[in-house]
Amino acid sequence: MKVGILHAMETELDQFSSFFKAASAPFETQVFEITRGEYPDSSVAFDAFLISGSKKGVYDPDPWIADLSEFVRSCTLDRRKLVGICFGHQLIAHALGGYTSKSEKGWGLGLQEFDITTQKPWMVPTLNRCALYFSHQDQATTLPIGAELLGGSDFCLNAMYCIGDQVLGIQGHPEISHSLMVQVIERRKEQVGSKVYSDALNSLNNGTPDARTVARWIINFIYS
Repeated sequence: MKVGILHAMETELDQFSSFFKAASAPFETQVFEITRGEYPDSSVAFDAFLISGSKKGVYDPDPWIADLSEFVRSCTLDRRKLVGICFGHQLIAHALGGYTSKSEKGWGLGLQEFDITTQKPWMVPTLNRCALYFSHQDQATTLPIGAELLGGSDFCLNAMYCIGDQVLGIQGHPEISHSLMVQVIERRKEQVGSKVYSDALNSLNNGTPDARTVARWIINFIYS
């Protein structure tokens, strides 16, 4: 089995190759720098694709975002599995008929929890609540037709969704380490304001993210 990682961060290194390696994922990965126009020759050469986070919004006019949206639609026609993380989660929803926009609720930053509202067979080990690192201002406010909500919170209603056994979207970042999350919060300090900044830093003392469990969910989903 082969999984393509569609890396949407223009200035930062891919985190998902090491993420899957640490989770002992039984498949090969290949990274494509989609902001530079890198794509596989054919989507059918891969069993699944994962779309990473990005500093961009799905509504930005960058040509690579339109190209990625078209690739997502072609993958659904080719019955390739898709996993979206943060920006990827939002873009898949937007490309398939949902809607993503800048949220009036502001920034979600730090360690955040959301309720698991629907359990799927591939969601083992099971959780009733899931904690992950978050860094987002945009939200997928409307899910595509056929999407099923798997989890959410008052702040982020659509934190996790699926479309059958083909699409999985997760707003949080299971791939981010504690040290990287601290760096992300520090970089956002001036942008988010003092209260969001201090709340985000303090949230890191509230426990550990369920990253290993979510890694297993993603692997199980790809194999489902």
